[in-house]
Amino acid sequence: MELAEIGKTIRAARQAHGLTQARLARIAGISRGTLNGLETGMVKELGFQKLGTILNILGYDLAPAATLPPGRTAHPRSPSGRSALPRDPAAEELLRRMARRYIWWQTPDASVRSPLRVIGQVMDMGTLEDIQEAAAILGKRRMAEALILAPPGWFHPKSWAFWNIALGRASFGRIPPIPARRRDVLPDPT
Repeated sequence: MELAEIGKTIRAARQAHGLTQARLARIAGISRGTLNGLETGMVKELGFQKLGTILNILGYDLAPAATLPPGRTAHPRSPSGRSALPRDPAAEELLRRMARRYIWWQTPDASVRSPLRVIGQVMDMGTLEDIQEAAAILGKRRMAEALILAPPGWFHPKSWAFWNIALGRASFGRIPPIPARRRDVLPDPT
């Protein structure tokens, strides 16, 4: 699902539930204009808390983290989030700029060595404009790869839910479980 289709999906779900824009907006605690802007793709920013509220109203379940047997992981992972990007100057420049903006704790040169981490950080915290630019230059497939290979801690629960819906990885009402840290790998403090 392209980013422009996210609002259409929300609109279709709202209509399927027999809700008007005004009623859904009132329940979600946002203005009708904001909801209309979201549905038409014109909203510049919307907090994931508000999006999570809308998703819950429309019947989507933010699934709890999966518990797996020791030694199993929920998602295949690259240990460092490294993934070879084609040598595209536009993609490299975008990643460097986004790394400078969204991965402030290390240098952009260090950040771009893990392009999936940069993409994941933009997906989790980015503005609509940055996300749309990343989707246009890097492509939906690369964004889905960042989501699928994300280790625990890369996504907040509500952005995890949003991206699984936006990228078509969620069946109606069911979001794949967010990667969780395994408690059994921590040393016992006693």
